[in-house]
Amino acid sequence: MASSHGHIALPYRVMFLYIEPLAAFFGTCVNLTQPSSYLQSLSPSATSTTYTPLSYPVYAQIAGHLLLFSWLQAVLLRSTASVQTWKIVLFGILMCDILHLHGDYVGVGATAFFDPRLWRWEEWVTFGMTYGPAAMRIAFCLEVGVGEEKGKMKGS
Repeated sequence: MASSHGHIALPYRVMFLYIEPLAAFFGTCVNLTQPSSYLQSLSPSATSTTYTPLSYPVYAQIAGHLLLFSWLQAVLLRSTASVQTWKIVLFGILMCDILHLHGDYVGVGATAFFDPRLWRWEEWVTFGMTYGPAAMRIAFCLEVGVGEEKGKMKGS
């Protein structure tokens, strides 16, 4: 099942084959077992009493999409050396990143969203695990650091 990913730069492989799948799996677990904590991490005005068990199906659905991301990256991307497949998967996740950031914007408000001095530790984690990988996805889709064939980097 393992493929040679020599033409895909190491930072991409580390982020998309290891870090992100683990983070997404962790997010799956949090949404299923501690949905109130997940809500509070995304919305500063939420409290432990804001969560209602009636909204649990939404958190289970979020957990489902995070589990899919984890599987796509840990299994599908690991199983192929096709740059085209990687681009398709990463662009799909990038579309989700955009909506995730929109939700963050609504949750914390414009002032806090654009001013890191106002971020709580939860925003540092959430934004860091969205902005950084999203920037890497954009770079990958633009083929920055992506070789055309094994051992040959684009532009060389």
